[in-house]
Amino acid sequence: MAERHFHEELEEVNDLLLAMSSLVVEIFDDTLESFLENDAARAKKLLDDRGRVDSLEIAVEERCLSMIARHQPVAIDLRNIITAINIIRDLERIDDIAMDMCEEILDLGDLPRPDGMFHIPALAEAVKEMLHDSVRAFVARDPDWARAICERDDVIDDLEKRSEEDIIEFTRENPDTFETMLRYLSVTHSLERIGDHCTNIGEMVVYLTQAKIIKHHYDEQGGEEENE
Repeated sequence: MAERHFHEELEEVNDLLLAMSSLVVEIFDDTLESFLENDAARAKKLLDDRGRVDSLEIAVEERCLSMIARHQPVAIDLRNIITAINIIRDLERIDDIAMDMCEEILDLGDLPRPDGMFHIPALAEAVKEMLHDSVRAFVARDPDWARAICERDDVIDDLEKRSEEDIIEFTRENPDTFETMLRYLSVTHSLERIGDHCTNIGEMVVYLTQAKIIKHHYDEQGGEEENE
C-alpha cells in the first residue's frame, strides 16, 4: 500500500515537472521571438507574468522533500526524486535568464539596431532546439538522446564566441552603437548559459536512466566519458 501511494505521488511530481517544462519552453520561445522581432510589448507581458515558474518549482521541491522524509526511497525511486529536484532548478534558472533577456529587450527601446544580427539567430535556434530536445529526452527517458544533447554544448560555445567577436569588432568600428551592442552581447551570453542548463538536464537524464554521473566533456585522448 505504501509503495503504491509513493508511486502515485511520484506520478504527480512528474506531471508538475512536465507542466513546468512546457511553461519554460513556451516562455523561452516567446522571449526569442520578442528579441528577434523587436517586440517590446511581448517582452513586457512576459515580465508582468513572471512568477509562474517559481510557483511550480516550489510545489515540486516541497513534494520531493516530503516524499524523501516519509518514504526514504532508494535506487531508481530515489534517483527519480533527485532528478526532479535538479531539473526544476535548471528550468527555474532558464526562466530567470529569459526574464533577464526581456529586460534587455526593453532596454533596447528605441535604440538603433544594426542590419546584421551577429550569429544571434543561429545561436538562438541552436539553444531552442537544445531546450526542446532536453525536455523530450527526459520525457522519453532516453539516455542516448540525452548524451547527444550534451555534446551540442561545444556548438553553442562556438556560436557564442563567434557572435561575441563580431559584436566587439562592430562596436570598435561603430562606437555610437555601444549601448545597443552591449545588450546584444548580454543576449548572446544569456543564450550560452541556457545551453549550459540544457546540458545539465541531459546529464540528469543519463543519471536517472543509467545511474551514471557524467560530465559533458569527454577525455581528449581516449574519447571516454569522465565519471564521478
